[in-house]
Amino acid sequence: MKLPMPSVSLKNNTLSLGVRPVDVRVKGFGKWKPPKATDETIWENTDTWGEGVGSSVVIRDARSQIQHNRNYVYVCNDYNARSVSRQRLRLYIAKGPGAAVSRNTKLLTREQKQWLYKNEGLDPWLTKAVDVEEVIDHPFKVMMRHMNPMMNQADTWMLTEKFMGITGNCVWWKRKNALGVPYQIWILETQFLTPVLGENIDEFVLGFVYDNGKNRVPFDMEDLVHHKYPSLTNKVMGMSPIEAMSDPISVNESIYKYERASFQNMARPDIIISLDKDADLGPTEFKRIKKEFKAAFEGVSKTGKAAMLEGGAKIERVSMSPRELSHLEGRRMTMEEIANGYGVPRSLLSPDKSNLANARIAFAQYMRDTIDPKLKVYEQKINEQLLPDYKGGENLFVAFDNCVPENVEFLLKEKESHLKTGYSSVNIERAKAGEDEVPWGDVPIMPGTMIPLGSMPPPRKDMNDEELQEIAQKVAKAMVEEIYK
Repeated sequence: MKLPMPSVSLKNNTLSLGVRPVDVRVKGFGKWKPPKATDETIWENTDTWGEGVGSSVVIRDARSQIQHNRNYVYVCNDYNARSVSRQRLRLYIAKGPGAAVSRNTKLLTREQKQWLYKNEGLDPWLTKAVDVEEVIDHPFKVMMRHMNPMMNQADTWMLTEKFMGITGNCVWWKRKNALGVPYQIWILETQFLTPVLGENIDEFVLGFVYDNGKNRVPFDMEDLVHHKYPSLTNKVMGMSPIEAMSDPISVNESIYKYERASFQNMARPDIIISLDKDADLGPTEFKRIKKEFKAAFEGVSKTGKAAMLEGGAKIERVSMSPRELSHLEGRRMTMEEIANGYGVPRSLLSPDKSNLANARIAFAQYMRDTIDPKLKVYEQKINEQLLPDYKGGENLFVAFDNCVPENVEFLLKEKESHLKTGYSSVNIERAKAGEDEVPWGDVPIMPGTMIPLGSMPPPRKDMNDEELQEIAQKVAKAMVEEIYK
């Protein structure tokens, strides 16, 4: 409903006082209305809410973007979705001074803490925390294992990343119980969503209207988690990778259309039967020769058969020109452009064209430069828009495990060095690997030839030559064994 409210504005150094109608909406009452294309709210003559002026992009809206989810776009987007779904999301609690020990938490390893403190997005929780522990039992974790009756956690993450990779947006609906605590997550298809804009900067977006042609349901923003890739031209909706790669995607699809037409011969025969200029076939004879030739040579199973022609007839094969075959190189180039747009190295899409060492390097770079930034987007949105709905949520936060594979050879050498030099014990190294301790593993194991500097007692003044010779032989033997071991 509209209520009169005082209005103050300053234009051209002139202060104007007046009254303007304000649409006041009480939650649970009234009816939501989708915005009009011309609705510019308080932003006046700007294109803040739209795609921008003069844009040449042709694949803008979500419905059109989903239609292009095929060929290399599907391959690359699915590769990212499967990679995201394999990552482990953990729930943590930042503990303040004097916090009691809980049976629902467990201590973190040194490596886990180092990984968390490297994440700048977690500073709001970590800078004020005395200690951090992992939460092993919580309603949030129960919900994340069974997102809703139709989807588990892996399904949800795969679908979330697929929507992000195609439309640049994915909206989660937090289905809450009577106490206002989320117990299910449902994904609202982006192509059916229309944002409802606010009339002031404090309520930038009021929510979304979900309209699939059968049902029209309004959702308040406080009941949603909106994942998106930031857009340069739209403050509300994220930017789709397809929008940015519309040119190579269109070229790639045109190449496929050309190939399909080629397989259908494009109304052009593969062979031509030519007769002498004096040959004159009547209609009956022409149909007979055509029928016999098709029966003898048409079809894949009859490929390679030899033709016997009479009356001076000759066969000419019609081949494709180099220009017509150049589309094969074009397909490779567009594949690389699309793969680069999705951050997937070509060597991962064509593993037979790279050796194992190069594939490992490419995979490590892919996880570091493509998947890890995606995970940061997801965990920050969950920390911002989902966890505060739970009791004590101001101290709860989530973070994905480190997804970047370490250098295995370096880690093995480092572990061996730590054990040989007594820098760490067997149990310390087992804890790093997430393995259980062993009863004998607390004391460092060191070679018998290694002793702390200055710990050997000085020789006695009354030692004879035989005793000194024995000590010298032991020291020499130890040095030789250390050099040639």
